[in-house]
Order: sequence, then structure tokens, then C-alpha cells
Amino acid sequence: MPELLFGPLLVSWWPTILAYGQQNPWRVFFVILVAALLIDWMVNDRSSGGCDGGLDFGSGDGDGGGD
Repeated sequence: MPELLFGPLLVSWWPTILAYGQQNPWRVFFVILVAALLIDWMVNDRSSGGCDGGLDFGSGDGDGGGD
């Protein structure tokens, strides 16, 4: 049944992917972590302060943010 849903190419790659994950668990963990952070950064629509979302680099007037 998986062969019909995903195709024979994807099914044949699963043992290779699982073996790589078992040999390099930290590398797989960091790839998943970085991917999740990038996706969160790209779709982040929460506003932070006066910014419309994304990164907030300040007002840009060069006063350092002080009074």
C-alpha cells in the first residue's frame, strides 16, 4: 500500500534515510531544529513593538535607544 501512495522511489529511500539518522542523530536533530526555526521566522506574523513583524532593528535615528 505505501508503494501506491508514495511511489517506489520514496519507499526505496526510507532504509537509507533511517540508517543516516541512526548514524548521525545530532546532525539530524540540528537540521530539524534549524528548519523549524527558519519556518517559524518566515511565517512569524506576531508584531514586535512598532514593527509589522519579523526583525525589529530599532527606529534608525542613531540615538542608541536611550532617553
